[in-house]
Amino acid sequence: MDETRDTELGRQLETISEPEHGPEYWRNVHLAVAEAATENAAEARRPSFGRRLRAALAPRRARLALAAVALAAVAAGVLLVGLPGTPGPQTVSAAQILDRALAAYSSVQTWQADAHLKLYDEGVWKTYHAYVTRRLHLVQADDGSYRTECFAVMAAGHRLEPGGTGVFDATTGKGGPYCETETRTWVQERNFPLGPPDAGTVPLIDIGMTVRALASSRTLRLDETVVDGRPAWTVTCSKGEMAGLPPSEDWPVYTVTVDKQTWLLLGVREEQAGRITFDIRYCNVRVNEPLPDGVFTAEPLPPDAPVRRVDLGFHRVTLDEAATAPGVTPLVPSFVPSGYELSDVAAADRAVITRAIEGVDVKFRTRHAFALQYRRGFDWLAVSTRTIRDPHYRIGIDLCDEFDQAWSRRVRTMVPIASGAFAGATARILAVSTTSAPHLWAMKDGVLLTIAGVATADELLAVAESLQVYPGASPAAE
Repeated sequence: MDETRDTELGRQLETISEPEHGPEYWRNVHLAVAEAATENAAEARRPSFGRRLRAALAPRRARLALAAVALAAVAAGVLLVGLPGTPGPQTVSAAQILDRALAAYSSVQTWQADAHLKLYDEGVWKTYHAYVTRRLHLVQADDGSYRTECFAVMAAGHRLEPGGTGVFDATTGKGGPYCETETRTWVQERNFPLGPPDAGTVPLIDIGMTVRALASSRTLRLDETVVDGRPAWTVTCSKGEMAGLPPSEDWPVYTVTVDKQTWLLLGVREEQAGRITFDIRYCNVRVNEPLPDGVFTAEPLPPDAPVRRVDLGFHRVTLDEAATAPGVTPLVPSFVPSGYELSDVAAADRAVITRAIEGVDVKFRTRHAFALQYRRGFDWLAVSTRTIRDPHYRIGIDLCDEFDQAWSRRVRTMVPIASGAFAGATARILAVSTTSAPHLWAMKDGVLLTIAGVATADELLAVAESLQVYPGASPAAE
């Protein structure tokens, strides 16, 4: 220890003026410290679905709160719908249960159900421990429209809030109104994005993707149970086993329960370190029934209510209109997986993507975004390109996964793109995740490509290698 050096250093530091800190400075410092303290354990103990869903339900993300619950639950519910009224086979493997259910998923047109959602909550600073429950009614159509009604939110037997209604109408591209928790202002939104990496009508939190990831595992465990007097199957697998990683008691464990006679999903549960962190149960499930008129129409605003109207920037266009838009080079794939059809095209002059990097929210600014959405029943695929020269962004950051960068780094694969507009670039592919849809991303000449949705790794790469400039368009000037 050099006391003279340390004394002089202390004097010099005292002459430095402390800079002004933003309102979130100390909170971010605490988050960064906490992240660093758990860095060694992060590879094994990844964020659970319950924790991710609590984050989506936080006040600062009130816009996504009900939508995240509804779409996550709907995706899970529809995912394991078979053919109602058609008995399943008496002898069946876990893989066969999921394969048949996933095939049925692509043909569903409408879905309605009541749901009971249970989340384990320990607070931001782990200052308390309680289960929060929500009772919901869920409706979704295969064009992406949805309605969710939350009737009550309870914790430890005490009512916390009356809940609310979330609505999105895919035919108009409008969502809301919803009421911001803190300001009590009603918000109406329009021009939603078409999917990852942008927040939009396709949820980044999606239990359906968890079940698809589970279906990819070779170590599924199949058991029998009884739910409300009806025989059912349970299929169980840990997150690590989905990707063929070594066993660990710290991996979240997922269990889905399926009715033996109808193939309807009865519940999805997540456990971590022996504790249930997420549990959802369904009843009164109805598929492919006519929906009530106006079910996706927003409720009237209260009289004299303060209203804030938000334009999310992704304006619906035709391919011909996109070809002449300033700064946009529309790249369109000549290949998409079987059954997919183009449903929407959108362009945004500016798009900001927020991601948590080492515990701190970072905003990545992009320009000239062009997005395509393909649909196949309830399946979806989003293809987007945009220029990105944000100094904070580097290609190793996965903008399609909002919650688990460590998992993305661990299980992604890197493959060269051999043909198409991105030939010569390296594609990074994440095919198995419980926090995002399967996705691919690549960068070439300052343009970021993302492809996300229900597809295999080979299909994602094939889409990337088939991208060409739309006829009549020319590359945008730098």
